[in-house]
Amino acid sequence: MLCPVTPQAATKLILFDIDATLLSTGGAGMRAMARAGKELFGEKLSWDGIEPSGGLDPLLFQEAAERSGLSVRPEDHDAFRGLYEVLLKDELERGKSGVRALPGVHEVLSILRGQRNVVLGLLTGNYAQTARWKLRAADIEKVWFSIGAFGADAGSRPGLVEIALHRYAKQFGEPIRPGRVVVVGDTPRDMSSACLNGCTAFGVATGKYSVEDLKTAGAHVAVENLLNPDPLLRLLEDG
Repeated sequence: MLCPVTPQAATKLILFDIDATLLSTGGAGMRAMARAGKELFGEKLSWDGIEPSGGLDPLLFQEAAERSGLSVRPEDHDAFRGLYEVLLKDELERGKSGVRALPGVHEVLSILRGQRNVVLGLLTGNYAQTARWKLRAADIEKVWFSIGAFGADAGSRPGLVEIALHRYAKQFGEPIRPGRVVVVGDTPRDMSSACLNGCTAFGVATGKYSVEDLKTAGAHVAVENLLNPDPLLRLLEDG
């Protein structure tokens, strides 16, 4: 039986990135984006030079359009988002053999869900619906996470942290100090967004960046993967 969360001064909020932190889709996201862009704009929209790691989906689309010399309207973005959501589900199904939770993820989530006064949240550049598709494909339930801040919710990664803190206060009826918030991610953008908001940055080198890269970007703790949950658990205990 899971321990209920009773928010109080000792509560910790742990905000997890999704891609390359909790799971890998084997490139399904970018394949779906490329398909959506081609269907809507033909060969005019190019994704060359776009770095998705740690980015926000709406900004990735905007950057691709600008690099391609396209002037896009809000309704163009809405069309892209809607089509991308449909195509991502298809890509995840087509490439399901390459979709997986990363090492230790299910185990550490199970441990954290059983701890009193630990609130789990998502902090991701994905759209809310595409986040749901990815989690489901990796056998991770979105309902395990009480708080969510998604790519279309703010104009920057640090802004997503602000959104998550605001949603925590609204849901639980009291604010949480940034020092009691841990941001878990695989990119320097994750680490800097935590530091800029006064939160603890926990780096996981399961993406393209090394432990040293994440420490250089401001990680208070950085590990190769989540197979050993102790570094994260110690961080929670130590405050």
